[in-house]
Amino acid sequence: MRTAIAALLCTVAPAKPPIVRWSHAESSKAIYMGKCPVRLVFTGTILAARKGVFTYAWKRSDGFVGRSRTIHATRRGQGWRVHNEWELSTTTTGWAQLWIQSEPHAPAVARFQVRCK
Repeated sequence: MRTAIAALLCTVAPAKPPIVRWSHAESSKAIYMGKCPVRLVFTGTILAARKGVFTYAWKRSDGFVGRSRTIHATRRGQGWRVHNEWELSTTTTGWAQLWIQSEPHAPAVARFQVRCK
């Protein structure tokens, strides 16, 4: 019985490598001091490691989680630029994450600081 279980464990197929090789996020204004409301634009860059399908969403420090979107990578090295906007009316410090939902990939984070006058 133990031999059969050990043989079964040894025949498990290895996991496929991740589809996303790299991601990055940035804010249109890392530090803003001026009149509010102000609109921040978050831009994310995603680079494929191989062909495949993955999903991503934007998460923000105010609790917002954007709609999931699916991307079909047709080749290694393919890249995408994705965006999210946030209008702020008060002085605050926060972040927006480009979250690759379908992969064990650390989110790319863009931090910002807004000071309203």
